[in-house]
Amino acid sequence: MAEPASTTAGVLLVKYGVIIGGFAGAILSLTFLRGLTRGQAVAAFFTGFASAIFCTPLAISYFGLGTSGETQYGVAFLIGLLAMNIIPVMKSVVSQFGAKGAT
Repeated sequence: MAEPASTTAGVLLVKYGVIIGGFAGAILSLTFLRGLTRGQAVAAFFTGFASAIFCTPLAISYFGLGTSGETQYGVAFLIGLLAMNIIPVMKSVVSQFGAKGAT
């Protein structure tokens, strides 16, 4: 029989692992962004964090990466880390396909 403390920690890690990975990636991404105001830094953090939380299942499903916990945590970390670099690229792609008269 497993120790209750180790079982509880394992359950919490499985349940909150994507949140922890996304949080760590979003915080680490701030080290690469220079010259931001405090508001911009907060917005950058929440963008990376929210992107990691909501896009991790989509990325895992789309690329067929499997459902192991370690894979989910790593994908969440990478999305949180790279979200601020992905968003400007996505905005430019959308603006290319958008209506010419729209601003």
